[in-house]
Amino acid sequence: MQTLDGLVADLVDRWTGDEQHPGDGGPGLIHRLDSLALRTAQPREVGGRSTPSSRPPASLDPVHWSTAIKAQARILDMELRGSTHMQRWDRALKALSAGAEATGRVAEVTSTVGRWHSTVRTVLGLQSPSRQMRGVRCLVCGQASIHCRPEDDRPRAWCTNPECADEETGVPARYEGDRLYLLTTNSTAQPS
Repeated sequence: MQTLDGLVADLVDRWTGDEQHPGDGGPGLIHRLDSLALRTAQPREVGGRSTPSSRPPASLDPVHWSTAIKAQARILDMELRGSTHMQRWDRALKALSAGAEATGRVAEVTSTVGRWHSTVRTVLGLQSPSRQMRGVRCLVCGQASIHCRPEDDRPRAWCTNPECADEETGVPARYEGDRLYLLTTNSTAQPS
């Protein structure tokens, strides 16, 4: 998993990613949500391939997610700083790392920003959507709240119960490798 600084840089500056999720070095992920040219074909008048119509030229879903993430980032930044002054969204996102360290909430903030990062990549079609694993219970909290992303190169799963707290990280449990195998067999014994 990427560091908090890496996740923020991907969202705001350039999408470089990490070894498991390599980026293309292009514009930041939020800029891609905001820029219609990066999401869909433009009308012919501005050099694109689509014809103008009364309908919006693209899905409004990216704009919705962009607006929601920007607002949540500004609110989280204010909370971490203990201030009532709201910064611009990009400054707020870049300040999250320092605020998380100062308040001792690095794991929680990294999990939140990681969720935004994953959401943006899913909305842009850069990764497949997650799926619920019906009938599979979390090995940490025991709830049937497991989601997975069944990718060939790196399958993984995670608990979506906000009250789940893994002993090592303090955030909801994540499953990869042998731990994913244990989850899918609903077993607590190590595979042989």
